[in-house]
Amino acid sequence: MELRHLRYFLTVAKHLNFTRAAEELHMAQPPLSRQIRELEEEIGLSLFERRARRVYLSPAGEVFADRARKILAATDAAVIDSQRAARGEIGHIAVGFFEHIAYTLLPPLLREYKSRHPSVAVELRWLTSAEQLAALDRGDIDISFVRQVPEHTGYQKKLVMQEPFYVAIAADHPLAKQKSISIKDCEGLRVINYKRNVAPDYHDTINDLCALAGFSPSPEYEMGQIYASLGLVSCGFGVTIVPASVQGAQLNNVAYRPLSERHVSSELYLVWKDEVPSAALCSFASLAKEIALDIVD
Repeated sequence: MELRHLRYFLTVAKHLNFTRAAEELHMAQPPLSRQIRELEEEIGLSLFERRARRVYLSPAGEVFADRARKILAATDAAVIDSQRAARGEIGHIAVGFFEHIAYTLLPPLLREYKSRHPSVAVELRWLTSAEQLAALDRGDIDISFVRQVPEHTGYQKKLVMQEPFYVAIAADHPLAKQKSISIKDCEGLRVINYKRNVAPDYHDTINDLCALAGFSPSPEYEMGQIYASLGLVSCGFGVTIVPASVQGAQLNNVAYRPLSERHVSSELYLVWKDEVPSAALCSFASLAKEIALDIVD
């Protein structure tokens, strides 16, 4: 039995007339009658009753017609949904993200993505920077924001954002009056770093910057989240180094000044494992780059 048999049958069932059904199907009436007979022989019962030169659906034909309509409707829906999935209009993606993305890039990205692709389900998984790639390897997520991508690992990556670092300092500190702050200006202050097992790239960047100035950050004050560091900054407990986009986080008594040392920057990538990513994933990555450009500007 093929789908064309169901279409032939339903056309005859609609008209209850083989000649008119054949005309609608653009075929001769004898081949159509033969196709219906073959269908009836295959399922072992009569789908039509022929009385006084008229055609009626048999009780079995009534049931078969109902099921046939549902089968064809499901088939048509499958084709349409497959085409929409290929265009990235429907689907599902699981996205990994870490802390400061949640209040910088992610909100405008999700708003715009859901506006453009309302039928794509986006699942969000919060993970530390150090956990992102392991989650990709396990298949827990489809795509993830990361700051470091190991070379020669089979990951596909897209650079989404590259931004300078800023110094977050108490707004009432004398250094906050400067247009920019050098890491050398921070010597003698408490420089709050990030835990290496949570954000190894930022941890090493701050260590290296301080080493260039001839001192070390405060090892006893390492935070797991940027917001925790900013909380300490707001009460004058120290200073910390943050990506430029974090300026959107407005905390009381926290000022942001460009870091004079411009040779370092924060890079943000989107990374995935699939060699042939879905259209929904590709559109998410492209939009992230588009939104990120607006944030950096």
